Amino acid sequence: MANLTLELSDQSAEFIDARVRSGEFRDREEVVAAALIAFQERITAFNAEVQIGLDAASRGEVIEVADVRSWLADRRAARDAG
Repeated sequence: MANLTLELSDQSAEFIDARVRSGEFRDREEVVAAALIAFQERITAFNAEVQIGLDAASRGEVIEVADVRSWLADRRAARDAG
């Protein structure tokens, strides 16, 4: 196993220590390991979603959006109404 030394902000260190004090984790290393696993999972999921979009685009399944904020607002409004 590799050894790594990190400098964290006081706020980050307190967050980690609070997780240990709560009994959620055995020690600081376990908190950091869990955070890295979660981060890796998020990146993997993001990359999968991007690939879905790229695949759709390569099939010509795209729309043109001139104003992304308005388009997103319209989609949220439609979702919330339905």
